[in-house]
Amino acid sequence: MPVGDKLAAERRKQGKSISEVVAATNIMARLIDALENSRYDELPSQAYVRGYIQSYAKYLGLDVPPLLKEYEEDLGAGKPRTRLEEVPERTVVPMRDQLHHVPTRALITIVIALVAVGIVLWLVGSVLNRDDSPPPIPPEMTSTVEATDTVPGVTTDTVPGTGTVDPATSTSDTSAALTGDAFTLKVTVAEGAASWLRVTIDGLKAYEGTLAGGQTKEWTVTQNAEVRIGKPSEVTVTRDGTPVESKSVDGIGVITLTTSGE
Repeated sequence: MPVGDKLAAERRKQGKSISEVVAATNIMARLIDALENSRYDELPSQAYVRGYIQSYAKYLGLDVPPLLKEYEEDLGAGKPRTRLEEVPERTVVPMRDQLHHVPTRALITIVIALVAVGIVLWLVGSVLNRDDSPPPIPPEMTSTVEATDTVPGVTTDTVPGTGTVDPATSTSDTSAALTGDAFTLKVTVAEGAASWLRVTIDGLKAYEGTLAGGQTKEWTVTQNAEVRIGKPSEVTVTRDGTPVESKSVDGIGVITLTTSGE
């Protein structure tokens, strides 16, 4: 008789329930049920089962060694023989040079994907690092007045260290254009500073550029003049020696003068 049947029969003979066996042996009820019904595949390792049988037998007052011997016989009788057709087929192990082989099509796909990712990252970096600010205006290196031949009111162009140019005295036509209401417009940049300027005399552009610190420019105005200044705080504008205040328009200083007044 299987050991489980003997234990179950003795338990019923003594009138004990599985719950009482659980309380006395600390063995779970499902394990006791599996042991009594010889369902060894639901039990843990054989070492644990031997311990269950020993505890169960002592609780019922049975001799332990015969039951353990019966358990070993139950295991031997219940162990199935392996038939030839149940032998698993031999697993084919790939050769070493085939373990890391990547198909050509997959390799091409990976390369294309990496190139695409690189292009996207380059475009994103170009957008993030783009500098939209305008390039700085280089300082004017010469003192030549651009419109001396077209602006009849230009009289002098004074730059420290370069002397004084007086194109107005070279022709009699320019002197004839002056009237009694004409005035002298003078622009001076403070030492150590620089400012962008655009000067329009009698409707013609007389100067546009960056004037360095300490430089001075003068014009004779016969009708009207307009001065636009990038840094009004660094530039002094005078009319016949009298300073003229500029008005701020969109962050740029603007001065408009006429022969009849400001």
